[in-house]
Amino acid sequence: MTSIHGLRETQSFAPNESLDKEKERLKQACTDFESLLTAQLVQSMRLSVLRDEEPDHAMGIYESMLDEGLAHVWSRQESLGIAQWLYRSLEPLVPSRKK
Repeated sequence: MTSIHGLRETQSFAPNESLDKEKERLKQACTDFESLLTAQLVQSMRLSVLRDEEPDHAMGIYESMLDEGLAHVWSRQESLGIAQWLYRSLEPLVPSRKK
């Protein structure tokens, strides 16, 4: 049987856990946004390169996958800083728990 004190501890723990989950979701969204932005940047850079001939369909798919992979790695390494900047800007908007 759960005591009242145990119930209060559970209730006070849930909002804190929810806040942590919201902040983690925000951080993931910021990292995903940086990854998408970086993939678009790499794709635009690739399109600016003059080629003797257009790559075939398979090579285009390979290059697209490579661009997405590079963008994913760069965003996870936090080397560009876009996700951190965005997170620091948006984190105060996450509703804090009531005291």
